[in-house]
Amino acid sequence: MKTNKRKKEVQGTDFSRFSREELADAFVFPSDEMVTTKEKNEEEGFWEARRKRFESRSSVQQMFDELLQLKYQLEDYIGSDQYEEKLSFGYFLNEYVSRQEKKDKEFANEVDVTPAVLSQYINDHRKPKDEFVIRLELHSNGMFPAISWFKVIQKEKEHEINTNEELRREESKHVKNRLDLAY
Repeated sequence: MKTNKRKKEVQGTDFSRFSREELADAFVFPSDEMVTTKEKNEEEGFWEARRKRFESRSSVQQMFDELLQLKYQLEDYIGSDQYEEKLSFGYFLNEYVSRQEKKDKEFANEVDVTPAVLSQYINDHRKPKDEFVIRLELHSNGMFPAISWFKVIQKEKEHEINTNEELRREESKHVKNRLDLAY
């Protein structure tokens, strides 16, 4: 069975056939002065309805929205090249717990750690175990994947390695016969 293929010709638009005013009208956004009263009323009505809907959210929806905001903040941070000391694992963990409006003791019980261990994680006095990070993913029902938590920890480690000059001096004593290559 033969099919008859048609050649499609792609033609560019010849802008020279339009006046400057026509081109400007086609590509420039109208100013506020051109908005009619009807359009203004519709926009005000939209924003009023939006505000009412926002204010009438249930507490569960509010918590979900706050956790979603935290998730996006965490993803933005781990996706950036910048290190910010304040955005540590402990910071994100503390935000995760507090945005659920839970006491540390209650949350610690939910993820089967002692309140003291949770406090050490939150205050960055202790690095979390892999099992704990997995529990965070399970607790959030996958909203906060374990890999995201690990990436925050990894970002902290990368910064530590890049900035710890004392460690480099100490370890330099143990290196002999360095490569004499330029890169």
